[in-house]
Amino acid sequence: MKTLSIDTVPQKWAEVLGWIAAGDEVQLTRDDKPVARLSPEGKKPESQPDFLARAKAIWGNEPPGRASSELVSEGR
Repeated sequence: MKTLSIDTVPQKWAEVLGWIAAGDEVQLTRDDKPVARLSPEGKKPESQPDFLARAKAIWGNEPPGRASSELVSEGR
């Protein structure tokens, strides 16, 4: 992942867009602390877990219990 100070983004915007177009993520920092992350459309950030895959690994395609919509309808 590329890292860039947020203060330098305006001067390097074309370069940042080039990195993103090439598939790289860009982390923006202020005072060496992360404040934002830019990533190509459709690409999941590296640090974000895939919760859906984890849930399917635990419960399969049909989790136990009743559907949330069924519970909501019953509560009305």
